[in-house]
Amino acid sequence: MQRLSRALRLHPSSPAGPCRLRGVRMHHLSSLCQGGVATMKKQNTWQMASGKSFVLGGGWRVRVLLALLFILLTPTLAWADPPPEHQYIEEYTGPETCEVCHLDAADQVMHTVHYTWEEKMAHYSPIPASIARINWLGILNPEMKIAGGCGRCHIGGGIMPGTPEAETPEAKAKIDCLICHAEVYDMNARYPEKDEDGNWVLPGDTSLKAARSAARPTAEACLRCHLNAGGGKLYKRGVDFAPVADKHADEATGDVHADNGMVCVDCHRGENHKVYGYAPTLWSRDYDERLTCESCHTDAPHANPLINSKHTRLDCRTCHIRSTGGLMKRDWTAEPVYDPIKELYGPVDEVAPANSVDPIYKWYNGGRLKPGQWPGRFDDPSSKLQPFKLYEGTVPVDASTGKPIPLKLGVFYKTGDLEKAIVAGAQAAGMAYSGTWQAKTFKIPLQLSHGILPADEAVTCQECHIPDGRLDFQALGYDAEAAARLASLSSPDAGTPRPLQVKFIPQPEPLEQTSLEQEPPPAPKALEIPWTPIGVAVIVLAVVAIAGYVLWRQKQTLAP
Repeated sequence: MQRLSRALRLHPSSPAGPCRLRGVRMHHLSSLCQGGVATMKKQNTWQMASGKSFVLGGGWRVRVLLALLFILLTPTLAWADPPPEHQYIEEYTGPETCEVCHLDAADQVMHTVHYTWEEKMAHYSPIPASIARINWLGILNPEMKIAGGCGRCHIGGGIMPGTPEAETPEAKAKIDCLICHAEVYDMNARYPEKDEDGNWVLPGDTSLKAARSAARPTAEACLRCHLNAGGGKLYKRGVDFAPVADKHADEATGDVHADNGMVCVDCHRGENHKVYGYAPTLWSRDYDERLTCESCHTDAPHANPLINSKHTRLDCRTCHIRSTGGLMKRDWTAEPVYDPIKELYGPVDEVAPANSVDPIYKWYNGGRLKPGQWPGRFDDPSSKLQPFKLYEGTVPVDASTGKPIPLKLGVFYKTGDLEKAIVAGAQAAGMAYSGTWQAKTFKIPLQLSHGILPADEAVTCQECHIPDGRLDFQALGYDAEAAARLASLSSPDAGTPRPLQVKFIPQPEPLEQTSLEQEPPPAPKALEIPWTPIGVAVIVLAVVAIAGYVLWRQKQTLAP
């Protein structure tokens, strides 16, 4: 019926005219256009796909002609290839265009972490000292079209998010569906501008080309925001999710999953636009369940049973991610660095090439990182050993309270005046500032989950189970004896028999000194029994008496 509807088009002279649905112009008959029933009335003018028109009359000739025409067209219509998805879209005006078919999609998005972006100090948070709340959106260099602000990667179209229940229809109408779903998208279109009310907004790419390319999110669609997180390509994690042949940095190792055709949403999937994913620094999550490798690879993925049975507390990433890189240190308190090309100032950064730095290893149980409370311990059975990137950030803190002071980044980038940025930031964040600050360095372990290597490139046993190997077993919680044993399993002499060793041998008692010149002591006397004649006589008489008594008893027994 759908193919037939595409073949029949309402003639322009028809009272109904072409059908237009909330931003989507469709030239085929639809149950939505005709109130649920496609009817044909007398004297209505119709136009066939051939372009010729005819008038429906009441005569039998017309009915026969129409029946024959339907019979002739039926095989062609039945076997025609359906057009690609979304090709009937003639204009994209926002979520209303998508919700013609995808009902409640915008409401679902507003209840996900990708929209609320909450409960993380580096992201939006309604509490004071939130960096993103006071640096949401703006322009740093209008001549070079350099934008600034955390909101540039937000899917809300420029409006700062609040709780989903408090959102307005205007906020819902500005959700950018295409930044995630369009295979073709111009990120340059997301340049901030002010609306009629003076508020910063992000127009986004609303082109017909982008709208008609809408599909399941690709890896490149996710990387439109995630690739440059932290201020540069692969800065935040220092690992890449891309095929080896299409890496985003020469030093990157790629990812074995991307090499095999997988995309982000193959793992980070979910319902109602929610996604699976967790990290110590991610306080707000769409799902509490952890996304694990065992979900696909089972809990016995290796051919070697020793690896499966003896490494149950070792996370898969510990062996299959061997390095990190990117932004390792950032100091906001040092003398700002001026960029003569961008004509802007910036913090002092220490950047390493992707996959050029060894990770650190920590026990992690999947919980949330709180100040002074790392979620994982050696004696916690639910904790596994994982690799992390150690990032160090130096920021100004109030000299009186020790609380971090968020900078007004527009002031910092444009003028390089740290003092003004501190005062403006504290004021905008609603913090009481004592007037003096001091530098403080925070060390934050960032979880590594991408850049997965194939088995033949993974970390080997010989890299960890040796003295001074990748793992400091004693620092991880093992006692000295167990740590020494674990660090020697793959040492050069591992597997060779060792001589028997006794931990304690008692000292022998010293022998008495002797001299060959001295006469030896006399030999001990033999045992001497003092025999006397009377004693001997008594013994002899006793023996004779006993023998005589025995003979007499035998004689009495034999007598008749």
